[in-house]
Formats: sequence, structure tokens, C-alpha cells
Amino acid sequence: MTSTLMEKSAQLLSDDDLDTYKKQYWKDGYTVLRGLYTPAETESYRREVERLFHLDGLDDDLNLRTEFRRGPDGRYAFDRLDPVLDISPGMTDAAKHPALLGALRTILDGSPEVLKCKLIRKEPGTNGYIPHQDFLYWQWLDESPDKLCTAVINLYPSDARNGGLGFYRGTHHALLPGPASDPQADCDPTALDAASIEMPSLEPGDVLVFHSLAVHFSGRNAGEVPRTVLLPSYCATDDSGLYRKYYQREVVRRCKEMVGFERYFERNAAI
Repeated sequence: MTSTLMEKSAQLLSDDDLDTYKKQYWKDGYTVLRGLYTPAETESYRREVERLFHLDGLDDDLNLRTEFRRGPDGRYAFDRLDPVLDISPGMTDAAKHPALLGALRTILDGSPEVLKCKLIRKEPGTNGYIPHQDFLYWQWLDESPDKLCTAVINLYPSDARNGGLGFYRGTHHALLPGPASDPQADCDPTALDAASIEMPSLEPGDVLVFHSLAVHFSGRNAGEVPRTVLLPSYCATDDSGLYRKYYQREVVRRCKEMVGFERYFERNAAI
């Protein structure tokens, strides 16, 4: 990717735009950076995604970076690559784009360091995720939730029909308890105000940024094509080793809890 594209894209965000985005982020728990990437940049990221999803070995049941979910036919479908930056200069460019980092620096009032990054491909018919707060799973970092956020980099149109993200506005001020049967679990959806739900419609090149405590969910992809997004998470910190720290722990957790190996055990149940 050329510096010309980066400079052109970075100019799209004026100080007034950034001020508006920042106010919405701290009011609602999320904001949308409209047109952050140019059409040429977005197209280059799409080509990179196609390359990634055709790499040899990604469909190996024991590949730690590959995860599967049950698709509409009951079989396991390729869901994500996590981590992805180490095998993709293109996705690294997207996650560390000067325009995005500059916007996050303004919103978070600090220098954003990449915490983690995954590439999700939700196939048609695949279900979404229940309401949850990311910070529930990041408490071990010993960082303030106000310093942590996630950016959803949209490579294709995203809305309610194809399983886009929905938010309960204003839920980013505290970690909410789970249901009475399991208070340490994801927040109790029956205690949330359904009237506060918003599901932003996004275009290619838009970036949705949300707070680590913002309650969010996604629905079923009822569209005809996969919904593909890059999701880097960030922390406003001077610790440049946070990414390594996160994945060193994550690899151990996945092996210990057998996360991502469901398809392997199903295929080899007779052994």
C-alpha cells in the first residue's frame, strides 16, 4: 500500500469530525468513523482476505489460529483467523493505518497499542453472538476499561440483515453481572433495555469503534454473501509488549480449554 493512499485517507478526518466522533463514543459507548479507508485501500484488503482464506493448512483441525462454528447445515464452518497480523502485511496495514491510530489517539486520549486482532468471516446462515462485554474477558490485563476498545473494519456493507453488530447504548460505564444463576457469566440480557438498541448500517471503508464495556451482540447472517470484518483491539498504553502478552496467555488458554478443537473431536469420535 502506498503512502499516497494513506495520506489521502488520513485527510478525510478533520478536527471537527474527530471531536464529534469522540463525543459520541463517550456518550453511547461506540462511534462510526465514516469513510476512513479509501475505496482503493478497501479493495486491496478484500484481495488480501481472499488470499488468507485460501492458504494451505488453515482448515487443519489442530491449527491454533483457526476457529470453526456450526453453520446452517449443522456442520462446522470456517469462522475466523486469530491471530492474523503475523501472516498478513495487508491486515497489519489496516490495523495500524495512520488515520485509524490518529482517531483512536484522540478518542482514548492516549497512544493506542494493538492488543489483539482477528479476522471473522460469518457465512450466510451462521448465527451471531449473545450480548456481552469484552472487558469481562480482559480483566486479567489489569488495565482500565476506559483504555480498551475494539475497531470493526468493514470490508463489505454491514447491517441487521447480514448479522451486523448491535449495541445497547450507554452500557459502557460498568461491568454488568450475569444472570442470577451465574453472576460471573456474560451480562443478563433480560436486565438490559431493549429500547436502547442500535445497529449501525456500515459501508465498506467505515470503522466502528466501541468501548470495552459496551454491551454488543450480532444476529444471524441472513444475506447471500459472507460478512467479513477485521477486528483489532487496542489499549491506550506505553506497553509495546501487550500484543505478545495477550497471545502468550491465549495460546495456553485455548489448549487448556480445548477452544477451537471441537471439529477435531467430532471427526475423531470413534478413535
